Amino acid sequence: MVTSVVASLQDVWDAWGIRGFMILSLTMQLLLAIVSPFRKRTSNRWVILLIWSAYFLTDWVAIFAFGLISNARCRNSTSIDQDLLAFWSAFLLIHLGGSDSITAYSLEDNTLWLRHLVGLVAQVLAFLNIFVKTLPSNDLRVPTVLIAIAGAIKYGERTRALYLASIEKLKKSIVKSRGLVRNRNTTRTEGVAPQSNTGGSNSDEEAHKMRINTAFRYFQIFKGLVVDMMQDHSQWIESRNYFMHQDSRATFDILKIELKFFYEVFYTKVLAANSAWGVLIRSLAFYNVLIALIMFCLIKKEGIHGVDVRITYSLLAGVIALDSASELLLVGSNWSKVNTTYAGCQMLGHGLVLFFIVGIAMTCIVSCFAFLCCKAVVLRQWSENTGALSILGCAFEESRRRKGSKLSDYWRKINGTILAPF
Repeated sequence: MVTSVVASLQDVWDAWGIRGFMILSLTMQLLLAIVSPFRKRTSNRWVILLIWSAYFLTDWVAIFAFGLISNARCRNSTSIDQDLLAFWSAFLLIHLGGSDSITAYSLEDNTLWLRHLVGLVAQVLAFLNIFVKTLPSNDLRVPTVLIAIAGAIKYGERTRALYLASIEKLKKSIVKSRGLVRNRNTTRTEGVAPQSNTGGSNSDEEAHKMRINTAFRYFQIFKGLVVDMMQDHSQWIESRNYFMHQDSRATFDILKIELKFFYEVFYTKVLAANSAWGVLIRSLAFYNVLIALIMFCLIKKEGIHGVDVRITYSLLAGVIALDSASELLLVGSNWSKVNTTYAGCQMLGHGLVLFFIVGIAMTCIVSCFAFLCCKAVVLRQWSENTGALSILGCAFEESRRRKGSKLSDYWRKINGTILAPF
């Protein structure tokens, strides 16, 4: 009896294990793309816990699926077409590239870029080990190569984003930029504030654009503080004089936008994507997936189970939808407003096809947001909460801790580490 049950469970696992983890990997990608933007908009600890769980489980699920496919290829213990397994393994490289809206959960994650580089090499070799064994009779070899190239680009872009946001790289870039400024004699005279009338513009749109440019300027000036690099005294005087002549609303708007720049530099792919080279390789990856979708539609699917065909279409559609949504958000972001060349390259690189697909994808996403989320939270640019330390609160917390249980102490420890917003 026990033997028959175990055998039946083994058959179910052999039939649906890989399929289930491919669907789960795609689901985790969609979940992470939806919930990760809320990290800077809310301080709710349950939402933060969901983001933290999705961030770490996404990589784990993709790597585990890689292992299942490799093991099934070695033992030939699955009913899934072998060529299709190699095709699916290429999608896992894209999934390991992660979401554009979150590449790091903490600043320390950026220092681990070398570990991700080693992971990139290891996963590409694992894919090649699976793919080479299907040659030369693989009917899906061309779309598989196209998806693999897109996956390597996405994974490499994530590694590059972590590298560019690491402390050492930021220090080098700041030192280099200061040297260029001195050589070109573009530093401002001490005590002179930039001429930017952010409060008295003719229209709200012009005022907002001026505030974005001002926030970006001060972001570039004061980002050295994050890596323990002091600014010139003249820059301190300049910023003080500037904000003394602004009203409170304009000042807080500028600071809010400036903090958003800081967040996106340290926790997203914006540094890797906001360049001509970044636009080029992202366009290449996008069109590789689009061509692979067209080729898979034209290929005869005899011998492939109908469920596997639907899963493959879901994987292709999921990648295209996520990339399209990411590009639309980047084009409409503050970075494209301070870098008009980037916005133009984006629209040229993806064309009308991108915006057609984006329109459908964003309509679905916005509809889901309307039902699941409060409008006020969706439109926030930050969580509208700041950390604070109360001496009396610490004293009362210490007295309660002596009377509390070990479980409550453990929960407080989690609250102060994993569930901290950032």
